[in-house]
Parts: sequence; structure tokens; C-alpha cells
Amino acid sequence: MPIYEYQCDHCKKEFEKLVFAGDKGKVECPECKSPDVRKKMSAASFMGNSIGSCATSSGSGQFS
Repeated sequence: MPIYEYQCDHCKKEFEKLVFAGDKGKVECPECKSPDVRKKMSAASFMGNSIGSCATSSGSGQFS
């Protein structure tokens, strides 16, 4: 159950929402109740996507 960041296209409010698997299309702005919201790209979306991010150095210049 990830938390996504959204911005309302109507009032421009930014907010976070815990989204359950079947609720992705049911997000509305908590301020103006508009369903016209856009999911923002957050820094957490990029974590762990780099090559070798799971490897650790063994101290010999090689990865273990």
C-alpha cells in the first residue's frame, strides 16, 4: 500500500494519499474534492533503481 504524492489540477493543492490496490482511479483532492488530480514523480520513485545499488564493496575493489 504505497503512499503517492498528487497535485490537484483544479486548485493546485499538493497532497499525499495512501492508495490501496483497487483505489488508484478513485483519488480526489481533499481540498476541493475534484477528481482531476495528477500523480507527482517523487524522489522515492527513483530509490534503488541505479545499477549496483544492492551490491556492497568488500574493500578489495570488488563487489561482494
